[in-house]
Amino acid sequence: MTEARFLRGTERKTRMNRILTQLLDWRMQFRDYKALVLTGSTPKDRLKVIREFVPKNFEDMMHVNLKNNEKVREYINQNPPGPEAYFFLEKTLMGMIVPGDTCVVFENADACDREAVLDYAENLFAEEDMGFLILTGDFTEEDLASHADRIIHITLPDLPE
Repeated sequence: MTEARFLRGTERKTRMNRILTQLLDWRMQFRDYKALVLTGSTPKDRLKVIREFVPKNFEDMMHVNLKNNEKVREYINQNPPGPEAYFFLEKTLMGMIVPGDTCVVFENADACDREAVLDYAENLFAEEDMGFLILTGDFTEEDLASHADRIIHITLPDLPE
């Protein structure tokens, strides 16, 4: 292994550990139940971070790629969040959202209407639901600004190969 490759690997692990620490901080703020929005880096890196973090910190994950799942994408675009949306997701994704134990992941959330999906980030779960939602995608600061009181935003740095 070359020294440059070793250094890139070490830098990647260091950055990944910092990201995972931030995600754990989000998870541990269990009284806030704010959605997490991951931006930055590449879609592949965002998914890698989720796949590393969620299984270690939740009993279950309900994952949907909104770029590929037209049924869920159109539902989000056309229907407000709330109990009906909660049950729609359980039925469509063939899973059960267990309070405090299930993390719902909307990958490529930017494939939806931005205001609609950010409304879901803000309102899918009521505080008493103890729900955890992660959105990934390319959102601008302007997209996120009007929802800042109900979401936590983390921008992933580029992770070296």
